[in-house]
Amino acid sequence: MPSPVPPFKRLLSGYLVNPETGCWEWTGHRSSVGYGLIKVFGRMVSVHRYSYELHKGPISDGLHVLHECDNKICINPDHLRAGTHAENIHDAIARGLIRKGPDHPLYGRQRAPEHYASQSKPVMVMGKVYSSLNDAERQLGLGSGTVSYWLKRHPNKATLLTKDNEEHVQPQ
Repeated sequence: MPSPVPPFKRLLSGYLVNPETGCWEWTGHRSSVGYGLIKVFGRMVSVHRYSYELHKGPISDGLHVLHECDNKICINPDHLRAGTHAENIHDAIARGLIRKGPDHPLYGRQRAPEHYASQSKPVMVMGKVYSSLNDAERQLGLGSGTVSYWLKRHPNKATLLTKDNEEHVQPQ
């Protein structure tokens, strides 16, 4: 049953103003990663995106709503702006929220060659040979990982091949 209170009224009554930062901090439901959520016409949406749309208008396709204040629960439209994913990452790196380069814990580490091996070898799916897992998925119109799933669970119907097109041990 729909809420008797319109979503914009629930948004505007669901925050407290932080006097130190000026952030309008959402007091309602939050996602597992800390962003505020609100149900709008049967759909859960991020409160910062909803606040942006209410106060500033529609968000163009492909854009995110970025927090200038770095506060995930802030819905103050003066602290929100539209931007690309690249801008969001660049801002996070500049503010020290994401580590990059030598500061990153995986900096300089290389994955073992066998990590990539199964993706570049020929694969037989349902009797037809494809040049790689990705090629098989692309030609069959399947999602990423589908052929790997089949290789693991249906070894009699899908097989990785060696360069000589001989069957070999299934990937782990």
